[in-house]
Amino acid sequence: MTNRPSFSPLRIVTLLVLCNVAMADENKAVQPQVERFIGCPVYRDTDAGRKSGCWLVDDPSTGTRYDVTAGRLKPILGQMILVEGAVSQQDPKLCGGVILEPVSVSVLPQACKPYLIPAEGHPGRRFALPANVMQPSSVPRVLPPPPYEPREYTILFELNSDFLVYQYSETIIESAVLYTRASKPRRVLISGYAATHPIEISGQSIREDIAIARARAEMVAEAFRRLGVSTSALKLEWKGDAGTAHADDGLTEAARRRVEIRIEP
Repeated sequence: MTNRPSFSPLRIVTLLVLCNVAMADENKAVQPQVERFIGCPVYRDTDAGRKSGCWLVDDPSTGTRYDVTAGRLKPILGQMILVEGAVSQQDPKLCGGVILEPVSVSVLPQACKPYLIPAEGHPGRRFALPANVMQPSSVPRVLPPPPYEPREYTILFELNSDFLVYQYSETIIESAVLYTRASKPRRVLISGYAATHPIEISGQSIREDIAIARARAEMVAEAFRRLGVSTSALKLEWKGDAGTAHADDGLTEAARRRVEIRIEP
């Protein structure tokens, strides 16, 4: 007869606690390195053909050159930008800079000298349509099936902006509207947030006014109305923040500038 090891309840609890601690340490260890700074963008031509060029920007405090091409909003030559991004392990030889992905780019009002530089042997990335491109309006939409539970959507914004970024914002709004049509909710709560808690980046104090939170909420509500959602179903609110926000991609500061949509069937 084989003797099986016995485990007391206390030992089992201890093992579970140790496992949870180990998992927490592992999750903490894989948190991305986030870089945040203000700099002047440079556009690099590359050898990969049409739309393969790269957007680069130097961190003025370290001199490190970063690749911010993955941003949902692209820089504008001759305008300073706020960069908030996670360091990627992708090959920096693609464009000649440490790749930040995910990355948030905010165009600032300050002017800087525009630079265009040649490929210099950097291949860049061949252009490919993103996975979440909106279908033409002629393509029939399919409503999501039941059950219909409360559901939340989040749209991120650039600093001091209520601009709905092409494709990125539109796909989220369309998904939320389709769920609204299908679930016939008692209300759709649209909450605008502004990063009103000041922070210092590259020697500049960065903060938003509460008015931009309202503008963001109203912009999203207008998009809902234009897509057929009744005004009576929409409830708007806006607020500042306490300086922190949750972000699945690790960009917690960028996540302070957002609209949250909560659909309540």
